Amino acid sequence: MSPLMFLMVMKTFQVIAESLSEEEIMGLKQMFKSMDTDNSGTITYDELKRGLAMQGADLTELEVQQLMESVWMHMILLV
Repeated sequence: MSPLMFLMVMKTFQVIAESLSEEEIMGLKQMFKSMDTDNSGTITYDELKRGLAMQGADLTELEVQQLMESVWMHMILLV
């Protein structure tokens, strides 16, 4: 992912997060908890892949990997 694309994705995440209602945030927290099958407070690649499939997402291995990488990049910016 190019630096420009990454910045666009991060800005998109920020806009989405700022526009979520309390109910939507609670829904995301519940989804996270359902994916975190070992209750570690983090989601592994396998947990993400299984959790997305349970939610009806039909993603390829590459798409799941790209999603995981974009989350890691987001976390790096927060540090």
